[in-house]
Amino acid sequence: MEVEPQEGELGALVSSPEFARMVDRFAATTGLRLQVFDLDAHPLTAVEDYPRYCRLLQERKACPLYNDPAFLKRGEETIGVCKSGVGHFIAPVGNEKEVQIGAVVSPAVRFAPNSVEEFAELAFQLKIFPDDLIQAADAVQEHDAENLLGAGELVSVGLNLLAEMQAKERVGHALRRLQAEIAESNAQMLTQHVVDALLYLTRADYALVLMIDDNGSDLASAFDQPAPDQLVAAKRRLVEGIAEWVKHADRTVTVPDISKSAWSRYLTDDTVKAGSVVGVPIPDQKGGSTFGAIVVGFDRARDDLEEPLAALESFVAEGLYALVMGRKLMQAEQLALLDLQSGASSSRYLEDLLDKEISRASRYNNDLAVVTFEIEAFEVLRGKYGEAGLGRILREFVAVIRAKTRRVNTLARIRDGQFCLVIPEADRSVAVRQADRLRPALEEHPYAATPNGDIVRLAVDTGVAASEHGKDDRAALLAQAMQSLAQARSERRTRSFNP
Repeated sequence: MEVEPQEGELGALVSSPEFARMVDRFAATTGLRLQVFDLDAHPLTAVEDYPRYCRLLQERKACPLYNDPAFLKRGEETIGVCKSGVGHFIAPVGNEKEVQIGAVVSPAVRFAPNSVEEFAELAFQLKIFPDDLIQAADAVQEHDAENLLGAGELVSVGLNLLAEMQAKERVGHALRRLQAEIAESNAQMLTQHVVDALLYLTRADYALVLMIDDNGSDLASAFDQPAPDQLVAAKRRLVEGIAEWVKHADRTVTVPDISKSAWSRYLTDDTVKAGSVVGVPIPDQKGGSTFGAIVVGFDRARDDLEEPLAALESFVAEGLYALVMGRKLMQAEQLALLDLQSGASSSRYLEDLLDKEISRASRYNNDLAVVTFEIEAFEVLRGKYGEAGLGRILREFVAVIRAKTRRVNTLARIRDGQFCLVIPEADRSVAVRQADRLRPALEEHPYAATPNGDIVRLAVDTGVAASEHGKDDRAALLAQAMQSLAQARSERRTRSFNP
């Protein structure tokens, strides 16, 4: 049998030196080398050569080890009987919650006398001449059952202790990995590193981290779902809503069954029918306020949410220094990625954001849309009101757009009087509706250009573009948007000459 890659919880256990020592002790006592299988009978360790008896059963798909789904599922160490006096020593491998995730199995042994009648009956079923099967069974190496079970009891105790130890180690490993990534990464990737650590630590199906700056505004957030599905947008809305409450209330929350939570159903438009959610706040080091929240979600309803809740609380408590340092890094980098005159994100931030969102759209098979805005006669405004007056106008311009669009959308300044609104998970029609709604609002708004209240009205052109399933790169998407903007500018000027 081909050995499976050693990944996940069971693979980590098999790869540990502690497990290797247990296997060596069992071999020294019994002369048998233990093998590890997951519950679907896939081997995670090398399988020794099978005796002829096993090969006969395997060829006819009658070997219970590989063909009986219940054969490896055991509550305690025992001899799993293949037929009559032939079988395997089996000990369950559980996680820290004592849920079986695999089994350690000895090679086939003859632990008791074989029954000619039983093997003759089996031989007729498999169309093997009875003497051939009986002789093959009698040739299986003989071992004392009590000796096997005695040695196996020590293995079971060791496996339980190892599972508990690895559960605690995961928190430390996640924190060490996060601290290394904070030291090496930029702020934009930092929240993604936190999400990766949360998914690793809790075995959740999706997760989100949200952090706010010193002024109480959203600083950064990241969401990930390693196994994408059609509900990814709804799941993101769910954990974003839970994170907002956790951050506001500064309290942990558990939702064992989403289907029974009216708030969860509302957040997902009643599209996510099953699952559980756990959220915890991120306090500052002085314990006086909350600067963020982390939330993880599971695709099935769970009553046992104590384990992920404890893991998240340990992660926050033990990794608070790393989270605080990461937040400071994000705030420092955000200043460099902010257009100080308008308050919108900078063109540098826009480039990084579009690359990230296009990659995510491609990964999840979503669309990505943008709306571009251009203030007409921008240089005239600069000459009349100066940089100070222009700054007042631009900050109000940005505030109007942000007040009338979702928080997940990002507004960035491209250059001078040009801005770009990035709309994740949206197609071209969504961008057109946003442009048609925002342009009149921007043109009707009274802008205060001077402290004494001089009112300015703006003429605004808009362009739209979309990347279907993330197929267009950043340059192509922006070029498409600027072409649309140029067309709108041309049409406006044509109308002005033809009243």
